[in-house]
Amino acid sequence: MAAPAYGLEWDGRGLRAAAEALGLIGFPAAMLGSRGRPLAANRLFEDLMRGVTCDRGERLVFADRPTDTAFAAALLELGTSSRAGTVRSLPMRARGDRPPMILRLITLCAGGQDVLGASIILVVTRLEPPAAPAAELLQGLFDLTPAEARVAREIGEGRTIDTIAETFGLSRETIRSQLKAVLGKAGVGRQADLVAILATVDIPGG
Repeated sequence: MAAPAYGLEWDGRGLRAAAEALGLIGFPAAMLGSRGRPLAANRLFEDLMRGVTCDRGERLVFADRPTDTAFAAALLELGTSSRAGTVRSLPMRARGDRPPMILRLITLCAGGQDVLGASIILVVTRLEPPAAPAAELLQGLFDLTPAEARVAREIGEGRTIDTIAETFGLSRETIRSQLKAVLGKAGVGRQADLVAILATVDIPGG
């Protein structure tokens, strides 16, 4: 899908300023009209949503169909909201290297009436797994081989066996074998337990 084209040419410098203010505190955000048409967005939103959304004139459209369907339904619901500050949260599934995200739509006023041309703020939150410790650290902690430590770190970062195999040009069977060795040395029986252990390792430089 086409990349979004958000910019200063849209009406309302105040809208752009509001979006940029959210960007200064780390929130990718866009100001939308009552029907979901993007009016202004900060740079964080533009970068995060490039290739994920496009502006078809009437409203923002998401490339991920389930997300777009839920987004359209939320817009209809918020359009009949009786109060400002109503929030609807929508999940967006992970795809490729893009992590899962949560879309939060917040009404600026009741009944879909616009304020300075906007009626909804769309804020995006990336759901990033905690960073796993360095492979060298894991190798020393659990007496792993370099290959096993590398697999352990990738698992700790939330990557799948298929992704790890593709990244390092190895077979799924090889990665499974290395993961099994890691589980044994870490004293756990499940991949989820390994991830939980790795999340508790908090050593500077990890």
